[in-house]
Amino acid sequence: MRYFEDFQLLNITHVRMYGAMPLQLIDTCCHYLGLMQGQVCSGDKVQKQPFIYFTPCGIRTLNGWQSPEGCWRDNFYLECAGERADRLFAAFGAVDCCQYYLVGNAEPFMVRFNNLQRLFKQKSPLNNRWCVLQVEEIAALLEEEIVRQKSSGAGRYNIAECIRLISSQPANDWDLQQLARRSGITLRHWTRLFVEASGMSPHRFIAQCRIRLAKELLSNGELPIKAAAVECGWENASDFCRFFRRQTGLTPGEFRRRQLH
Repeated sequence: MRYFEDFQLLNITHVRMYGAMPLQLIDTCCHYLGLMQGQVCSGDKVQKQPFIYFTPCGIRTLNGWQSPEGCWRDNFYLECAGERADRLFAAFGAVDCCQYYLVGNAEPFMVRFNNLQRLFKQKSPLNNRWCVLQVEEIAALLEEEIVRQKSSGAGRYNIAECIRLISSQPANDWDLQQLARRSGITLRHWTRLFVEASGMSPHRFIAQCRIRLAKELLSNGELPIKAAAVECGWENASDFCRFFRRQTGLTPGEFRRRQLH
């Protein structure tokens, strides 16, 4: 009778949004598993292919997504907890960072998310077992998708995953050699594919993502510049200020004043 009690479905949300939204860093207090469709900004690129994302509990990350002006994104996600959820996220590499996986056909995943939403709305304690089975089916579908895509072109598939990963957590101290190893290719080949996909070198892409995050934090007007530097990956505020000025032509303080007036 206790077989399914190691998974708790806390909430499920289906929302369609347009364009940009104010973003801020949050500390996650549960796991988020979602299906994203539409057009989503990823660094300087726009991702148009559906993807499944895992945002684990206990990390600091941005609280949302952006789309180009006039474009939409459809976010169907569940909030969950429990040891079974922990194992699921660990299996897909989302222990202390977000993970994203492109899917060729979103429809089989939509069916499971719709079933989960229906079961959750019924508020029956007996439905938890059926919710668990739907989540397990999502995992099985995704694993099958990953195997299929890797067999037909692992390098390019994993580059898209890396780009989204860096975009969501630009402050991380990214080890490019490790990212290449996870993609199953050499660093030289990985770098070439990264430039083809993003239009710039990995180091420049990381810098652009950090500047984007810095601008969002500084536009808020409340976070001290030293704290913004730490959130963007710098231990030293002076280094952050020099980098910001090199990239934008303004100091962080000058940028903030322009945004607020």
